[in-house]
This record gives sequence, structure tokens and C-alpha cells, in this order.
Amino acid sequence: MVRASEQTILLGVLVFSGLWLSRYLRRKGYLRQPVHKAGKQADSTSAQHASSVDSQGDEQQHDPLNGNESLFDRKENMLLQQLRELDQGHLFASWPPPGQADDKKQQLMQQLVHLDASYNGGLAAYIRNAKQLLQDSREGKNPFEGYVPEVPNGERMDFGSASFVEHERQGVKAAAQAAFVLVAGGLGERLGYSGIKLALPVESASGKCFLQVYVESILALQKKACEDQGKPVELELVIMTSDDTHSRTQDLLDDHGFFGMQRHQLHLLKQEKVACLIDNDAHLAVEKDDPYVIQRKPHGHGDVHSLLHSTGLVKKWQGNGVKWVCFFQDTNGLVFRALPAALGVSSKYDFDVNSLAVPRKAKEAIGGIARLRHADGRCMTINVEYNQLDPLLRATGNGQGDVNNEDGWSSYPGNINQLILKVDSYAQSLEETQGIIAEFVNPKYTDASKTAFKSSTRLECMMQDYPKALPSSAAVGFTLVNQVWSTYSPVKNNPADALAKVEAGGPSHSATSGELDIYQVNCRALQMLGAQVDGPQQATFNDLHLDFYPRVVWSPFFAITTDDLKAKFPSPARIHLHRNAMLYIDHFDVQVQSLDLDGALVVEAQPGASVTIDGLQVHNRGWEWQPLKEGNSAAEHEKIRGFTVAAYETEQVKFSEPGNYTLPSKTVLEGEQGSSGDYEEEADASSCQAESKLEHDASRSQQDRQEGNHTVWTSSSEPSPNDYSSEKHGTSDSAVVHSLLHDIMTKAAAEAKGVATETKEAEKLAASSAKSPKPKDEVALKKGDTGTPKGTEETPGHVVPAEAGDKHARTEETQATGSPKKGSKKAKTDIAEATKDLKAEKADNGAAKGVDSAQGDALKPSSPKKAAASASKEAQPSSPVKAAPSSPKKAAASSPKKQAAESADKK
Repeated sequence: MVRASEQTILLGVLVFSGLWLSRYLRRKGYLRQPVHKAGKQADSTSAQHASSVDSQGDEQQHDPLNGNESLFDRKENMLLQQLRELDQGHLFASWPPPGQADDKKQQLMQQLVHLDASYNGGLAAYIRNAKQLLQDSREGKNPFEGYVPEVPNGERMDFGSASFVEHERQGVKAAAQAAFVLVAGGLGERLGYSGIKLALPVESASGKCFLQVYVESILALQKKACEDQGKPVELELVIMTSDDTHSRTQDLLDDHGFFGMQRHQLHLLKQEKVACLIDNDAHLAVEKDDPYVIQRKPHGHGDVHSLLHSTGLVKKWQGNGVKWVCFFQDTNGLVFRALPAALGVSSKYDFDVNSLAVPRKAKEAIGGIARLRHADGRCMTINVEYNQLDPLLRATGNGQGDVNNEDGWSSYPGNINQLILKVDSYAQSLEETQGIIAEFVNPKYTDASKTAFKSSTRLECMMQDYPKALPSSAAVGFTLVNQVWSTYSPVKNNPADALAKVEAGGPSHSATSGELDIYQVNCRALQMLGAQVDGPQQATFNDLHLDFYPRVVWSPFFAITTDDLKAKFPSPARIHLHRNAMLYIDHFDVQVQSLDLDGALVVEAQPGASVTIDGLQVHNRGWEWQPLKEGNSAAEHEKIRGFTVAAYETEQVKFSEPGNYTLPSKTVLEGEQGSSGDYEEEADASSCQAESKLEHDASRSQQDRQEGNHTVWTSSSEPSPNDYSSEKHGTSDSAVVHSLLHDIMTKAAAEAKGVATETKEAEKLAASSAKSPKPKDEVALKKGDTGTPKGTEETPGHVVPAEAGDKHARTEETQATGSPKKGSKKAKTDIAEATKDLKAEKADNGAAKGVDSAQGDALKPSSPKKAAASASKEAQPSSPVKAAPSSPKKAAASSPKKQAAESADKK
């Protein structure tokens, strides 16, 4: 018996030792891990999951990590154990033993650690939340169960009305204590644009990108705050980015000097992504071509709240006296047209939350803002998605659901995700919630059984759901501007999707409509003042049929409120913009008293220059928005708009030095004939002295002249071969020959119109000019081709004396039909004779270099003379000029209005 017992004990020891040794060797990778076959699954990820450990009993015989625990530290192994307990064993069920693909295993582990750290509560909390929300979705649970919708409280107003203007004024004052948050985590791939959406040009007239317009708008409000308070004020901007956009947004800012904003005023906060889910059991999805990479997608713009909390920015703002935080989206170029008024409403009613809203049609695919009242007394004003609002109304006693009212609109305003939050209540809420916003899930099921997904999904959160975290006593309202075109025109659909939206009865929300709506709101704002603005025309781009207003654009510094616009156009009845007008004003201190524009006019100036436009008439070929045809080569930003811009002729006015300037009254500029009238410039004393000094500096280079006080040029697609070189033009004789040739042109033009002009007057003016000193002010007139890098040169222009300005400006008028005037031939002969006399005189004085004889007898004329020299030539279009660059780094430089300037600088 003893012998049998000893044998039994020995056998037991051997078996136990063998099992222990086998397990040890498998852990070390010397023995191959047995594979348990899984049953048939719907997809590869589920198959991986099925091969994981089935029970604790199996675990005694089977190592779920196949001995790979030794690759990781204690915390990493704890995370792996936690994931196994949450039924995520499929992630590592197929791992080979140590020594094989170890770098891939480490890569997956680092990704899991990052996902665990970036979500509040870690991956365990994310998976648990996902399981509950997926179950609610499958069961069709209503998130607003027990709530009854009501029409919320808010302010409704018409764009430009007395109410709008009054709230705008309040908002400008409130902006001095505001901060701004731009949610910009997306690429433009959905639009057909490979860059970040912030780098897209807002419109083609200025070529400025969305980010530049936003920054300049904030700086314009900052400038008003400084003037109002009499002290420096700095407004801060936060930009929420993502992995896809962060570095490119930073580069865009760096390459453009932060668009004029101080570096410390800007904050970039990067949003993290979350893991994707493959089924209703919340199994984490891996990439199809790499099982060691977890699929990830953005968590939604609701993360902006947790980022603002974790960085401490809101608390800092509160301590610095900031009262409001304004949130806006990345591609709505109209947002700052209504944001000041909405800020005024927040200030007036002391709203904790104020949503900028637009009218919406019943059942339109845009969320509706509603007050939800629960039976237990709870109440909140919140955005309700359009596919939830109608069923909710029907389920709570409103049999008709979401229907239009007597005005033709739904009673529930349309949410556009532009929010204004009160800092005090916002900071308190962030402390209580850590900025965590209620999540939702929106899986796309393969069929009605809701058992399988078409593709992976993830949990999301939206920034407009922030009011859910507020108490029922919170003041939550909205500001609605009745005219959608004045407030909301986002760029979010590619051409094909935009067309489908229109065919379904909705707005296109495309790059095409986004640009044309900018022109519309500017033109209609001027019409409200009383200006005469022709149009709109009907245009078709990318098969979208749209209203095409005159292309009118101005910098936010020029006008950001209705009061600004009234001050800039004090006599609107004297403004006439023809249907083909293109007006771009890029300076804050410009006043337009009288203007007749049929063509392209660009006005730019440096700080310290004050410009008044009074009686200016511009007639040239302007710019053409040319539809793209199938097969046309074009940049991405042009393709998604459906057009390119050809800049044929541009009247560009530049002021490069401080001073007070007035563009002349009753001056006619007829660019189609290649001519421009004279400008009368009135500068302050210091500017006059500086200009006088420049005029007497014969050695000053042409480039230096281009940097003088005032440069005006007409850029034409057909430059004259006889352009005058200013650096070769003498000083003592130039005033005489300018006056003489001006009189010749005056007489020729008068004869062509059948008007009797006495020769004595011209002779008297010529004699007076010969005896008088050089004019104090001289205007440089440039003519060139905006479509090519050549042909834009600076030429000295004749300045008409103030007392004779009106008369001479009128007699220089030429027709815009392209046919030469009657007196042009005689004018050419007189010019040639005058040139011959001047050559002889200069030869006698040893100054023959003052006339360029390379072109024969013809003097290279300045503006008044060039009309006759080129009147018989029709301006021909150049190759189309790109409206804006494909590279965001060149956004400002390559717009059509820059072509003439660049060409002139190169010359």
C-alpha cells in the first residue's frame, strides 16, 4: 500500500511539473499557442473577437496574450486585462508569440494607452457608454421622452432694420469684453478641396481666405473697442483643430504673420479622436489592412468645452473681465454680419446661452431650437435635430407635427451652431461637468433588424448641446435674422452634392453660393442705404442657377456694422454700381461720396492715409467670372466654384504714405479705350512737401516712384507698346509737355464731340504751365496687363489745376464702345509734332535722354495722351487670371486684384 501511495504521489508530482513546465515554455514562446477556431461571423473583426478566450476555465489551459505580457509594463498589462474583461479580446487573439511583430504590438499598445488617456474615464468608460447608447439606438429610445416642445423665447429682427442697428451698437460695445472660439477641425475633402477649409478663399474679388476674414473681423471689433474705451484692448481667438488640421492651420498663421493679430492673442487647441465601434456589442474596430491599428474618428465639436476647461482659458478670461464667449464655424463667411447684433441681444437680456439662428422650413434638414418642458418640472431650451422634432411634436399632442406658420416658416428657428455664452455661468458649469457634453451614437444599419452596421460608428458630442448641463433657471434664448442670405451661407457640399440638395428643394451650401452670397449681402446693404445697384443677373456655375450681383467687397476694417456703412457712403443716392461692377475697398479710412462704377475698381491704402472718393466715374472692361466647362484645367478652389476669373482691366488706386487724399470730381475713366482721366489729389501740407520733393528728384527710380503717396493705374489686357518710362522722363520739361499734350488731347476730344473749343484757352493754359513751377502733386498712372506678368508700368500723369479740373475732365471723355473718336488721328499728329519739338529742345540742352526714341517719333504718353494713341485698339482679353491660389500661402497675392500690383512691382 505504501509503495502504491508513493507511486501515486510521484505521478502527481510529475504531471503537475509537466503542466507547469508546458505553461512556462508557452509563455516564453518555446511552444506554439493552440488556436481555437471561431464560428462563422459577419466580418473579419467579429471573427477576431470570436477567437478570444471563452471562459475562465479555458484561461487555465490557454494564455490569451500568447506569452506577450513580457513586452509590456505593469500599467499596460492592467489595461490589457481590463480590455479582456470588457470583451475586447479580439484585439490580441491572433498575436504571434514574442519575437514576432513585436513592434506592431507595441504600436497598438501605445494607441490604446493614448485612447485611454484622452477620454474622460478612459477606454472602459467609453466602451460602457457605447454599449448603453447602442442599445438605446437599437431599441429606438427617444432621448426626449417625457418632454413637450414649445416655441422658445428670443429676438427676431430684419437685417438692417432699426432693431438690428440698435442691437448691433450694443453688441459692438459688448465685444470689448468678448473672446472668440472658432471650431475648425475639418479638411476640405468633402468639398473636393485637399487643403484645410480655413485656407479656402471666401470670394474671388479679394482672394482672402476664411481665416483671414475672421481674424480681420475680430481686429475690426478690437479697433472699435480701443477707440470707445480710449485704451488698448486685445480680443483673443481660440481655434479648435484636429490631427488632420493642426499643423496646417499653424503653418497658415505663421506664413501670414497671424493676419495682423498678436501671437499671444491666438490659441490653437487640438481635439483628439475616439475609437470606432464595429457592432452593437461595442467591439473596437481595427483597420481592415492592419489589425494592429484601431480605427479612429472625430468625437464631434462638443469637445471644445472640455478643451477650454482643461486649458484653463475660460477661468483666465473670467479673471480678466471677459463677459462673453462667441463660438462660430469654419466656413460661414457671413457670420460677422449678424454676430454683433446677436451679441447685443445677449447683453440686453443677459442670456446665459444665445443661439444665432435663421428661419427654417418645416421638416428642413436643419436642427430646430425648442424649449422642452418635462412633466416633473424640468425645462431646457435646446437644439432638436430635424428627424427628432417632427416625431416629438406628433407624439405630444400636435398631430400635424412640424408645419409652417402663416409666414411660411416653421415656428422653431433653425440652428446654425453660432453660439454666445455668458462667461460667469459657463465657467461654473465647466467646473461642475469638466466640460463633458452628453454623447449620442448614430450607426448606419444594414437593414431594419439593426443587427449589423454598414460601416463602423463612434460616439459623438455637439457643442450646441451645452444647455443640457444648465439648470432650468438658466436664461437660454436665440437671435433670429429673418433674411437667411444676410447671416448664413456655409460652404460644406461638393458640386455634385450641392446640386442634389437643390434638386431636393434645399439650399446648395456650396463654394459657389458661399461666394455669390457675399456679393448679394453687400449689394443689398447698399441698396437699403439708397444706392443704385444694378442687377442681379442670372448665372449658372456647376449647374447651379444663382443670382449674380455686382461683385462688391470690402475689408472688415472698412465696415463691419450698418453704422460703418452709412458713414462710408454718406450720400448713397450719388452711388451707381452697374451690373458688371467689381468694387474692392481694402482700407478703413475711405469715404465714398459719389461714384459711378462700370468695371473694376480697387482702392487700397496704408495706415495714416485718409481717402475721399467724390465724383469718380470708372468705365473699363473689368473682370469676368467665366464658367468652367467640362475638361477645363483649373485649381481645386475654382473647380468647386465652377468658374475662374479673368481680370481684363482694373482701376487700382493706392496710397502708400500718410495724408488726406481726394479722388477728383467728374473724372471719366474709360478703360475699354485704354485711357484714364486725370486725378486731382489733395494732400496735407507735409504730404505736399514730400511729393514736391519727389517730383524734383530726377534720379529717383521707377520702383521708388511706385512707393510714393498715390499710385493709380488702369491695367488692361492689351498694354500699349509705347509705355512711358518714368525714370527717363525729365523734370524741367515734363510739366510743360504734359500740359501741352493735355491741351492737344482736350482739343481733339472736344472736336470729336462737336463742341467748339477755342485754341486761345489751350495756348493760355500751356503758357501758364510753362511759366509756373512744377505742380505740387503728381499722380502716377499705370497701364498694364493683369493677365500676364508684364505690361504694368508706371507713368507720370498730368495734374489738372483745381480751378480747371471739371472742365478738362469733361472734355477728355472717350466712348466705351471700342471705336476711336473722331479727333484721335489729329491728336496723334499733334503728339508727334510736340514730341519732335521736345526732342530738338532737349538735344540743344544736352538732355536727349529724356525722350525714348526706341519707338520712332511717338512719345510714350501719359494717361491723357495715351487715349488717342490706343483708342483705335480694342482691348483683348488675356488668358484667364486665377482668382485665388491653390496654395493657401499665396492667398492674398494671387487674386486678380493683385495681378496688376505684382506686375507693376516687377517692372
